[in-house]
Amino acid sequence: MRKIKNIISSAFVAIAIGCSSMMTSCTDYLTLYPTNAVILENYWKTAEDVNSMVATCYSSLANSDIITRMMIWGEFRSDNLVTRTGASNDLKYIVEANLLETNGYFKWEHFYKTINYCNLVLQYAPGVMEEDPDFTQGDFDVIKGEMYALRALCHFYLVRSFRDIPMGLVAMDADDQERNYPQYSPYEALDIIMADLDSATKYCMKTGGWSESRKNYARITKDAVYAMKADVNMWRAAFAQYNILSNDTAKYISTGEPIKYTAADVENYYTQAIENCDSVLVSMKRQVLEEYDERKLPFTVLDTLTNPYLLIPVRSKEYYSPYDEIFLDVSMMSNDYMTPNEVIFKLDFSSTNKNSAIQNMYGYNESNGQFVVPASAPVGLEADGLWQKSDMRFNAFTNFKYAKSSGGSDSKKIISITKYNVKTAAIGKDGIEWYGNGNNISDWIFYRKTDVMLMKATALAYRYHEGDHSEAFALVNAVNKRSVTTVSQQLAEKDYEDQSALKSLVLDERLRELSFEGKRWYDLVRMALCDGSTDKVIELVKPKFDSGGNAASIKMSSIHSLFCPIYETELKLNPLLKQNPVFERSSSTEQN
Repeated sequence: MRKIKNIISSAFVAIAIGCSSMMTSCTDYLTLYPTNAVILENYWKTAEDVNSMVATCYSSLANSDIITRMMIWGEFRSDNLVTRTGASNDLKYIVEANLLETNGYFKWEHFYKTINYCNLVLQYAPGVMEEDPDFTQGDFDVIKGEMYALRALCHFYLVRSFRDIPMGLVAMDADDQERNYPQYSPYEALDIIMADLDSATKYCMKTGGWSESRKNYARITKDAVYAMKADVNMWRAAFAQYNILSNDTAKYISTGEPIKYTAADVENYYTQAIENCDSVLVSMKRQVLEEYDERKLPFTVLDTLTNPYLLIPVRSKEYYSPYDEIFLDVSMMSNDYMTPNEVIFKLDFSSTNKNSAIQNMYGYNESNGQFVVPASAPVGLEADGLWQKSDMRFNAFTNFKYAKSSGGSDSKKIISITKYNVKTAAIGKDGIEWYGNGNNISDWIFYRKTDVMLMKATALAYRYHEGDHSEAFALVNAVNKRSVTTVSQQLAEKDYEDQSALKSLVLDERLRELSFEGKRWYDLVRMALCDGSTDKVIELVKPKFDSGGNAASIKMSSIHSLFCPIYETELKLNPLLKQNPVFERSSSTEQN
């Protein structure tokens, strides 16, 4: 792994995302002291020191370099995105499945920097209790839970993207200190990630427990932890299935014993994922009902019979969709009644702290035609497109535009992405407004209610016990029915009678609901692991290539090819790393 030293070097200044959501107030900027003896002597003395470092952990996660990679690693190789004018060569190579270990988007240093911040809090915060009586065991327990969860989240992104990864479990606190973390197989890495999440479950604040409402989604709470656990268990099931199908030769790092799974292990992981999802959904329903009862509000928008998951409803008299309330500025919403909050965990951005990653990738400026990443036509309103014209999500998430190039107009119709950049995207409403370049303040959502519903549906479809088919379809239908306003185009269970059709339905619905949120490529990789083959991934991705995608098909023929190559510098700096075998050179990489 690349050397992560001088991690809080000489005066690291970090924008404190959601700084007001920390336990104490702080300024917009946090200045941390150097990572040498000074930090031990003059820092970690007060509760404010700890809370400032916690804010820095969240701030580090919100770094544009991290969010950009979350978007690229989780979405850009999939069937729903292409590139055009304005995209860098590195980005085009990734979208076109031309993966090189020299590509800068495969640098992972910012993830390990965030991981190390969490490790520093875990190592030094306990000592503050002896220095500052205002910092109690209860305060530390909540923070400890968040640090375990944030560390787990970073490692989880890495294992889904690179497969075999170093695990940063020890803090580095000196300028001259160097650690070469050992590289773990995904099986062991996921077990370690789950152990962190098990610890987080014990300590994180109960969702709804913060008196300031925004803390319940801008900081990690128990619902966020259970959502992560569900996701991790889905991947444990997929890798276990792949282990069985491929007779993988992976071994435990500590014992050297072969790692082997059984069908019972796969089933158990899916069952755990279902239980994790239920924990989230039950909690979120309770919170909504308690809020309505406390405020003595009429249930005018809630009907537990027709809307059992209490999703934000469509209000025909308004000019915004439910997705505006999830992704955009909720200040424009009516205050006459409260609506269910579907966000579980997200990073908050504001007018003073813009989400440049979203703007740089999905942004579009009509005045100069700058545009980088549009949606691909095959997932749009083509004959076999997944979105129906009556589907509110197509109108809320995308918009047909004629893009301009620097040399004049471009006659090629594209599907621009408005999920984050558009202020209003109601069905049939003209006058779409766009944020100018660099002005995007869209939040980055990690987990929301419908994601959890569809994770549960996926786990049910793969486990497939008696009754699982009907329950999985009901979950998918609840998500779909909210957005498909034409009755004749709504789903019918009779069209998805067998397990294979149900799996395809859930996968398609996740695309319709979660497009451009950094989820689609991971869904495809997980499917390939379960199948032990990349055939379905190739079938889905090929149509987006003008040339037919034959070259890309060859490059995606191996399961290993679905994961990223390790950046060349990391290989040179950490002799414990081995390159993804698909990307190994004929001559070995020189180790320093």
